[in-house]
Amino acid sequence: MKTQISTERPRFKTRAHKAGFDLAIALPGVDKEHLEVNLEKRILTVSGNRKELEGNFGRREHEALRFELKVELHEDVDDDKIQVTHRDGILILSLQKRQELIPRKIDILAN
Repeated sequence: MKTQISTERPRFKTRAHKAGFDLAIALPGVDKEHLEVNLEKRILTVSGNRKELEGNFGRREHEALRFELKVELHEDVDDDKIQVTHRDGILILSLQKRQELIPRKIDILAN
């Protein structure tokens, strides 16, 4: 019996904050070793796969999966400060704004 591999775009959420943006991608059952994150010409690509679990689980999360998600980065994002973490089936990409674009408080000096 041949395993059918589904191809789909994973679900994700974005959150903006003062210093940048976070992109959280739901990847249940996908190990870090099966993930790849690349950046080329301001296009961030997240790709990977998940092997089908042995047994008859009857749930979609256990099917074999191949996926790719491409995101064009806004010009405000600092390419050198992208951080990626993987925990509990969630891949989080922290995209920092360029330093000069982050709001900051300026102290008032007394004479």
